[in-house]
Amino acid sequence: MRKLVYTSLALVLAIKINAEPLPVLRSFPAGTQFALITKINYPQVTLQEIPSNWGTNLLGLMWLSSKKVEMSPASVIRDQENNTHVQAYLDTLKNEPVAVQSDFQGRIWAVWQLTKPEIQRTIKNKQNIWYILKSKTLSDRRYADKKNVYL
Repeated sequence: MRKLVYTSLALVLAIKINAEPLPVLRSFPAGTQFALITKINYPQVTLQEIPSNWGTNLLGLMWLSSKKVEMSPASVIRDQENNTHVQAYLDTLKNEPVAVQSDFQGRIWAVWQLTKPEIQRTIKNKQNIWYILKSKTLSDRRYADKKNVYL
């Protein structure tokens, strides 16, 4: 009987040790933009849409939208484990998928490095595609924030 208990306990421990933890998907505030950081010339960075597949990645220079934005002096950069880093960490994020949040002046104040499950969720929900609305009234901006449409 004792052998059976110890054997089952050892089996349970072996399964728990080899099991991978479930991925934790972070939730991002409304108005967060998902992009690749393609060029860094601090305080300016160039953001580009995250390619959905290898075809858009290959033809990305022609099809994907990009824009230059400035970093806020008090910007917060977070890695995949949600640890904060200083601006020097920005160089490691080049050509990496990130989520960015802009302040009221349009400068980036928060950057999150995305994990693989977050990238897959972003592409699945089509949050990697930037939609541009022609009308930029306040009501359109409110609608865009609710629908994750970026101006």
